[in-house]
Amino acid sequence: MRIHPLALLASPVLLTLPSCYQLEVAAQAGYAQVAVNGDFGYLQNSSSTAIQQDVGSAFGLGSSRGAPYARVALDTGVPVLSVSGFQFDDSGTGTLQANFGTITGNVPVTSELSFANVKGAYAFQIPIGPVTISPGLAVDWFDIDLSVRSVLLATTESVSLTGPLPLAFLRTELELGPVNALAEVGYLGATIDGVDASLLDLEAQLQVRPTSWADLFIGYRYLALNAQGVISNDAYDVDLTVSGFMLGGGFRF
Repeated sequence: MRIHPLALLASPVLLTLPSCYQLEVAAQAGYAQVAVNGDFGYLQNSSSTAIQQDVGSAFGLGSSRGAPYARVALDTGVPVLSVSGFQFDDSGTGTLQANFGTITGNVPVTSELSFANVKGAYAFQIPIGPVTISPGLAVDWFDIDLSVRSVLLATTESVSLTGPLPLAFLRTELELGPVNALAEVGYLGATIDGVDASLLDLEAQLQVRPTSWADLFIGYRYLALNAQGVISNDAYDVDLTVSGFMLGGGFRF
């Protein structure tokens, strides 16, 4: 079954670039080591609250996994457009603590999770000495697919959470010679069609630039997604975090 609990709350905002601007493109690629934690509850044809189940003990998920990471930023002088993303898969064996869809509780299950995230941000730079503060807007797009199969009954339940979420966004950068520190935070808290949803997105990088056109970076990514409510007569209660370190390199021109 496919669930679409995430919806873009506002129409895209069209912004006109200044007539005089500089143009710089920065691209990065790297490797992330991330893990999913939290709880996931899902009930079919139910108006009651879904019972949260720990993704580790109930589904056998939560091991640290490798994930490719990529980021591209277009700097026009004042506005900066950036897009970044990562994707990973996880699988394991656990024992359900309660009913999950059509699968009854207290049975062993095998689970497969596919998690993908793409973040796009549009922010305006405000230089203050070596510090640059960039407020703006961001959109986090998720594609989360969870497939759970009962070992005893060979019954499979599949749930998808797919869609974009708009965020208030702030980027801060500190540049000291060849060393650059970057931190981004995005947040949403809203009720969408009766579904309570919140999202906190944190990303930080420490970059070292051995040349004017190349950099090496180490960073950390943290996503906390919470959604609770009833959609199409199905109840769910999701409280997931995905976090981990990343490293890699890039170039600019």
